[in-house]
Amino acid sequence: MESRRYALRTIAVAALGGIAGCQGLAGQGSTNDEVDIRAGPRGHLEYDPEELTVSVGDTVVWGFPSENHNVCCVPADSDLADLPAGTEPFASYGDGEPLETVESGETYEHTFDVPGTYVYVCTPHEGAGMTGTVEVRDPAE
Repeated sequence: MESRRYALRTIAVAALGGIAGCQGLAGQGSTNDEVDIRAGPRGHLEYDPEELTVSVGDTVVWGFPSENHNVCCVPADSDLADLPAGTEPFASYGDGEPLETVESGETYEHTFDVPGTYVYVCTPHEGAGMTGTVEVRDPAE
């Protein structure tokens, strides 16, 4: 009888621990439910998803679940960054600070008003291939 109680208690503790662990891990690796793209998820040098398609006027939110990443769509700061002609470059950092990164848990957002393909990079990790693409479509077309 004692061994049965012990077994039941062990199962109950394990189940509660598993539930608590799931709740504790739910926020790990994500900033919130409102992000469209994660920069450096699980500590990887990537954006997730790497490609995203949105409509003109949509706002894209990048979340930063890990440290030392940014968003750069400024051709003057990266040879890999590219955007449609006539559009304004954007970045998660201030002018002239391409190695400035976003704090873990923070977000950056940008509203896309011009259709086309936007290629952005994480400037500290562009050499490792940390790039992403946002395809902006005009729903009227």
